[in-house]
Amino acid sequence: MERSEITALWSPELEPAALRWQARARVALADFNMRDPVLGLHNSGLLKMFKPARNGGAAASFSAMVSVFETLAAHCADASLLMAGALAGSCPILMLGSDQQKKAWLGKLVDGDAMPPLLVAPENALHDGLAFVIGQDGMLRGRGRWVGAIHASAGAVVFTQKAQDLASKRVSAFFVPQAVLGAPAYRADTDEEGALYGALALDVHLDPGLMLGAAGGAQRAMETSLALYRIAVAAQAIGVSLAAYEEALSAAREDNDISSPFRAALKLAHCVALISSSRMALYEAARAADAGKDIVSLSAVAALSAHACADSVISASLQIMGDRPSSDLVRLHALLRARQLHRVGAGAPKEQAVLLADVIAPLPKAVQTGTYIMSKPVRGRSGETPDRVSEILDAAAEAFTQQSYDATTLDYIGDAIGVTKGSIYYHYRSKADLFVAVYRRAMEINIETVEPIARQADSAAVDRLYRMAYAHSLQVMKHLSYQRVAVQGLESHLMSRVTDEQRASLEEVISLRDQYEKLFVQTIQEAISAGELPQQNPRLAVKPLFGAINWTTMWYQPRDGETPEDRERIAAQLASFVVSGLKQSYEPVPVTLAPALSDDAQ
Repeated sequence: MERSEITALWSPELEPAALRWQARARVALADFNMRDPVLGLHNSGLLKMFKPARNGGAAASFSAMVSVFETLAAHCADASLLMAGALAGSCPILMLGSDQQKKAWLGKLVDGDAMPPLLVAPENALHDGLAFVIGQDGMLRGRGRWVGAIHASAGAVVFTQKAQDLASKRVSAFFVPQAVLGAPAYRADTDEEGALYGALALDVHLDPGLMLGAAGGAQRAMETSLALYRIAVAAQAIGVSLAAYEEALSAAREDNDISSPFRAALKLAHCVALISSSRMALYEAARAADAGKDIVSLSAVAALSAHACADSVISASLQIMGDRPSSDLVRLHALLRARQLHRVGAGAPKEQAVLLADVIAPLPKAVQTGTYIMSKPVRGRSGETPDRVSEILDAAAEAFTQQSYDATTLDYIGDAIGVTKGSIYYHYRSKADLFVAVYRRAMEINIETVEPIARQADSAAVDRLYRMAYAHSLQVMKHLSYQRVAVQGLESHLMSRVTDEQRASLEEVISLRDQYEKLFVQTIQEAISAGELPQQNPRLAVKPLFGAINWTTMWYQPRDGETPEDRERIAAQLASFVVSGLKQSYEPVPVTLAPALSDDAQ
C-alpha cells in the first residue's frame, strides 16, 4: 500500500442510510449556493433529514446527521450552523408534538420555502433551556438567543415554566409561529442580511394549541434538544479539524525541505490523536442518542473535547501551512471563518464544563443560580514592579491567541507570570477589560510607529505609503500576539458580553482602529491626487492592503536563529506587494475560450 493511502485517523462505521446522507452532502458541496444557504439547503434535499418518520423520530438517524454536519462544517459553515439550529428546534416537535403538529411544522415546510423551527435558549447558557416564564397574567415573557435562520424559519420553539413552578421541573414547550417573530421581537448580532444568530425577546400570549405535549411534561425534551445541539456543534468543530488536518498534511508532503516534513509530521501526530479521540466521543454520543439513552453528559464531553481539538489542530495546521508558498490562503481564511462561526453557535466552553462538572460533583444551589461580580478591584500585593501592567498585557495577549478568549482565564494569565488573580484584578476588573486593554495597546503601538511617517509632508505620498506598510509589517511580526488579538477583533469575541462601562472603552478602542486606518486612507488619497497612483476608491483600496499584511498573523511564526534582517526582508516584500497592487500595473487580457474539439479531432 502506498504511504499516501495510509491514515491513522479513526473513522466511524456508518450504516448504509447514513452513508447515503453523507454522500448527498458531498454532492451538495459542488453547487451549494453560498450567498443563500437557506436556498442551498432546500436544493440539496438535506432538510428532509428532519421530516417525521413513520416509526417516530426524524427521517435520518443522529449518527447520519453528525456525518452531514462534519461534511458541511468547513466548506459550507453557514449551512452547517443552520442545520444545527434546525436539529435543536425540530427535536421537541418530534418528541412531543401530535401528528398534526409534526405535519404542519415539519412535514410540509421542509419541502416548501421555509426552514424548520429553531430553538431559543438563554442568552449565555446553552446548558439551561429556560429563557422564558409564563406570568400570573398568562403572558409568556423572556429573552433568549437563537442560532439558525429566524428570518426564514417556520417559527421557534421555547421552553418555559409558570412563575409558581420555577423551583420544580415542570417545564412546558411551545411553538411560536413566524407571525409572532416580528421585527420588534428579534434582532441579529450582525448587520448582514440573513444573519445566523441573535437575540429574541417575547411578551406575548400564546394559544394553548401551540403547546407541545402535556403541560409541565417537557423537561426531558428540553434536556435532549440541548444535548443534541451540543452534539451538532461538536460535529462541526471536528469537521473543521479534519479539513485543517488534510490541508496541513498536503502541505507537509509537498515540502522539499528534508527535515521540515518530519517536524510537521510530529505536529500532525498529535492532531491525529486529538481528532480520533474527540471523534470517538462524538459518535458515541450520537449512537447513544439513536438508542434513546440519556446523552446529557456524553454531549458535554463531546462538545468540550471537540472544541479543544479544533483549536489545537487549527493552530498546528497554520504553523505547518503558513510559510509554504503552495498553501491556499483562501482555504485557510475559509477554515478560520468556519471556526469562528461555529464558536458563535457553540457558545462558551465554560458552559459545557459547568454542566459536566455538575454531573461529576453537583454544585450547591447557591452556586448554580448565583451570579458573582467583583465590582471593586482587589488590592494586589505590595511591592509590585512598575512593569507589572506590561507583564499582564504580554501574558494576556499570548493567552488569548494561543487558547482563544473563551478558554483563557485570569488564573491562567496569573500563573504564566507568577502572580495571583487578585493582582490582576488590581489593574483590570474582568477578562473583558483585559481583552480591550490588549487591543488598545496593539492600536497604540501601530499608531505610534506609523503616524510620524504619514505626517512627513516633504516626501512623495507613494513613498510614505510604502514605508507605512513596511513599518506595519514589522510591527505585526515584532508584536505578534498583540497583533493577532487586533486582527481577531473585538466584536467577534465580546459581542453582548460587556457592561455599559466596558462598552464605552470598547468604542474608544474601535475609534483608535478607525483612526489608524484613516492614516492609510489619507496617504492613498494624496498619492492619487499627485498622480502617483491611478484613480481608485481609497477606502476600498485600504482593505486588501490591510488584508495582505494582517494575514501575516496567521502564517508567520518566528524561526530558530531568525535575525532582524530576515524580518525586514519579509516586511519589504509585503510592502512592495501591496503598493504594486495599488498601482494597478497589470492590464487584464480578455479571456477567449478555445473552440470545442470535434468528435473527429478527439
